[in-house]
Amino acid sequence: MKTNKKGWKIFYIILGFFLGLFLLFLSTLLGFRIPLRWTVIKEVMGYSEPENAFILVVGQDSIEPRRSDTIILVGINSQIDEILLFSIPRDSRLLVPGRGYDKVNHSYAQGGIGLLRQTLESALGIKIPYFVEVDYEGFEKVIDALGGVEIEVEKPLKYVDRAQDLYIDIPAGKQLLDGEKALQYVRFRYDPLGDIGRIKRQQEFLQALLSKVDNDPLLLARLPQLIESTRGALTTNLTGDYLKQLIMWFQGLNERIIKMETMPGESIYVNGVSYWEPDLETSREIVQKFFFARREDIENSREDSIGQESGGE
Repeated sequence: MKTNKKGWKIFYIILGFFLGLFLLFLSTLLGFRIPLRWTVIKEVMGYSEPENAFILVVGQDSIEPRRSDTIILVGINSQIDEILLFSIPRDSRLLVPGRGYDKVNHSYAQGGIGLLRQTLESALGIKIPYFVEVDYEGFEKVIDALGGVEIEVEKPLKYVDRAQDLYIDIPAGKQLLDGEKALQYVRFRYDPLGDIGRIKRQQEFLQALLSKVDNDPLLLARLPQLIESTRGALTTNLTGDYLKQLIMWFQGLNERIIKMETMPGESIYVNGVSYWEPDLETSREIVQKFFFARREDIENSREDSIGQESGGE
């Protein structure tokens, strides 16, 4: 019998991630303090901080060829203990290598994750060594395995697109969204703000999800279901070594600063087609400033700020 080695590799990577979650909640339940927890990790597992890197996270839509319905650039900066979630509108008008200017999600349909990475690397002046792809079914399964996510829906969300098999019907108000409703929530973009409004809702959902994971002691009981839900739902090139470093670094997730940004720009029309025209200069400044920031820079900035306040008294 022929074995799908790539599928099993992905499974073990995801298993490792949830093992990290398991260690986090186990240490919390046992009352371990951060210094003790980090001492154990460093001595037993040979901990070293992960190198600064960008991870491209793509949510695939259901239309063939698959397009990148959601694009989030995740930045890791262990030097300053910060995580950047940089959302990129799917209609962003960017120069696609070898193909000219086009919507960024079309680069994914035309050349997969490879061409999308090249497009974003060229536009932002950075390297993106890692990626994660997830489909709709996998997203729903993970949210259901977590027991749903509670969120305040700001207004009724209704939309039907039979071609995409998309039926959205969510009332306004605070409610617990299961996997199906959560997917509807993060996909909805049919209002005056379009994709920018959807990105705002996605960021609100991510904040609610992170809060859920950080504050749910019953997550341990659902760990086997979570692992099974993620198997086969994701494709990634994260290496085992880097993932191990990330797992241990994420043990202190509640101590990290998580920043959410959206690629700045404005809506335009080119030959009758709607685009998001990005401000690439500002975008580059956001991601590059984050990536190259160091502890000493932050400390010096704080000292200068304190000095200025003292001098003004």
